[in-house]
Amino acid sequence: MAVILQCAVAFAPVTKPANAQVVMPMPPYLANFPNFAPAVTPRMPGDVDIALKTRLEKAKQFAKVQREFDLNAWQMFLALNWPTNNQGKAAPTLEDTSFGPPHWTLWHNSSAIFQDDGAVPQTCGQSIAALGLTLSRNLARPVSRGLPPFRLTANAAPNPRTTRYLGVVSAVGELNAANLGSDIQQAFTGPLIDQNGNFVFYEIMIDPNEVNYLCANKLYNINGQVAFTGNGGKVDMPIGHPNQDWSGSFELKFAWKILGPKDDTSRFFVQDALVMDQGPDGKPLQRSVKVGLVGMHIGHKSETSPQWIWATFEQVDNLDVDPVAHPNLHASFNDPNCPICATNIQPVATNGVYPRVPVQVARTIPIPKDKAALNAQVAAALGKGKSVWQYYELIDTQWPTDPTSAPPAWNSGLSQAVSNKPGGQPTPVFLTNITMETYFQAGNQPACHQEEGVPQSANCPPVYNSQAPGTAIPAYTPAPPFWTSTLNNGSAPVLPGISTQVLATESCMGCHSSAGVWTSYNPQLPPSKQAANAQSGQLTGDFSWLLTQKASWQAAP
Repeated sequence: MAVILQCAVAFAPVTKPANAQVVMPMPPYLANFPNFAPAVTPRMPGDVDIALKTRLEKAKQFAKVQREFDLNAWQMFLALNWPTNNQGKAAPTLEDTSFGPPHWTLWHNSSAIFQDDGAVPQTCGQSIAALGLTLSRNLARPVSRGLPPFRLTANAAPNPRTTRYLGVVSAVGELNAANLGSDIQQAFTGPLIDQNGNFVFYEIMIDPNEVNYLCANKLYNINGQVAFTGNGGKVDMPIGHPNQDWSGSFELKFAWKILGPKDDTSRFFVQDALVMDQGPDGKPLQRSVKVGLVGMHIGHKSETSPQWIWATFEQVDNLDVDPVAHPNLHASFNDPNCPICATNIQPVATNGVYPRVPVQVARTIPIPKDKAALNAQVAAALGKGKSVWQYYELIDTQWPTDPTSAPPAWNSGLSQAVSNKPGGQPTPVFLTNITMETYFQAGNQPACHQEEGVPQSANCPPVYNSQAPGTAIPAYTPAPPFWTSTLNNGSAPVLPGISTQVLATESCMGCHSSAGVWTSYNPQLPPSKQAANAQSGQLTGDFSWLLTQKASWQAAP
């Protein structure tokens, strides 16, 4: 049975008497609320349905408000992955993959906007409509700083819609085969090695609305950011509205696994890829491979969520498989035959070269039961049309329950100093994708490691060091309190809270709230004095790490 594309008639304007409030019809993806509507469409909502959200909140049905955001997350996922031709037209059905690649393949890769030499992107100056129809890619510049450009065969034109060009092996930052041996200490997180012994590769795509904003404000390089902030500019990405499809800023992050002979390719979204791998000598090595999608983050700034909506998805076989139903299937990131394997331990290089020992990955916070139930509904609906997207699952959706709530100071006490670190009162408090935040799943740890702006003088206790195996958390004197439900239900903040042991992984909103923008930069400074180059603090980069992590300095001609 095909997954049928619904027509847009339900969205026709509603005629109302003069001075009456116009009530928009409920979008089709909510037609079966709170359950999944199996007649899926390629429409991209600019926000959740605000009228429904308001009614549910007034009735104190907060679990159903979360379900509305989860259904919105699935709708965004399907709209982004809907087969779309080169003119931007959506296929009649989700499974009609011959019609074209997914919609997001028409967007710009972050390396095409934030170029390694800080150059002005060729695409700047185009209309938003043209920015959403990217049919070619300039590979004369490398996909990440320090890497050589890809070598293409004679007369081969790089097709960004059907081929991935990958070189980054860290989900945050510019870690690649050219700097794996030297820059690991400066990276947020190191490489992930799958059960086949291959690096996982990452890429970020940016929607036309955000690209247009970056171009208009010259934020694509450090020079432009310094000038922008020096003139009093504040980063404020475009915002989405529920009555305007495809509105607002979108940032997508993808995790790609190199497919091997033991992988069932029918269970992955697969594309051809050129990857810049690390060779046996530690130097970049170009490889031509097939890659399968194993993780996908969606960040969307909208009217209800100025701190952005964060939805994260994974391929269902990442951590475990059913050995009875699928005896020949293997999990991508976990070996079930090694129950004593240490989990989520960052690999260590020897003389700059990483031995390809698989990382044993585990999920610290389980997928909530309501999410698992919703995912089962989606899989059943998409399975009828034989869509490959039936093999993907929503981990969770994070959003701000009170966008006006400011982040508290690090020393204001628990629980708010951790649970509301980014402001906005996010729910859920923590959200991680095991393919992208593998090593952020620390579990029990001192609260100060999750608080924003803790000064070095506060003597924040060290955490377990995964880059030095055997290093343990030191003993505390006196022993710190452990956070309990009794403390959590108290009416007053617990002070000081800095050494209190809390359960914490990471938060999309919390992490991205720390993103800033360049405010000063001197390219002549030696490495020992690079700290003099300044970035702004929390809540100044509008929740986008691209500005500081991807931007480069453009040298004078």
